[in-house]
Amino acid sequence: MKRLPLLSSFLLFLMLCASVTYWVLQWMAPATRPLVVPTQAERALPAMSAAANLFGGTSEVVSAIPVQLRGIIRAARPNESVAIIALEGKPARALRVNAEVANGIVIKEINVRGVVLSDHGVEREVRLPQFSSKSVPDAANPAVRNAAPIEQNPPAVNDGQKDGRAQ
Repeated sequence: MKRLPLLSSFLLFLMLCASVTYWVLQWMAPATRPLVVPTQAERALPAMSAAANLFGGTSEVVSAIPVQLRGIIRAARPNESVAIIALEGKPARALRVNAEVANGIVIKEINVRGVVLSDHGVEREVRLPQFSSKSVPDAANPAVRNAAPIEQNPPAVNDGQKDGRAQ
């Protein structure tokens, strides 16, 4: 038992050294910088056109440049077909496959009903505008089929007369 006070004072001295070392390191350490947490960007919802593609619909992609398809001239070979395209109200131009419509917009394919454009790598289809039944007569429409033909006045026959005078 003579050694118990010596052993306890040695353990207390070790605890004092550990405590002094801890506080010296705390005071000498550089100040901690505030932690900046990056803000989480809000996740954009997927476009409804993507969901439409899953269920058999067609997507309508809107480009920054309005392209209007005015007409298509089909050829026997697909690469010789011509699309008539107007850009931003400018006059229409006749362009073939792989021709550049505008900066970054290229014609990839010409179909019967429209063209496929590559808009900076994103493919989209531009269809021909629909015509109303009033502007184009329909042969299947019974009112048009049964309509009487327009008669033109036949040219007058001059039986030996010149300039309307008798001979």
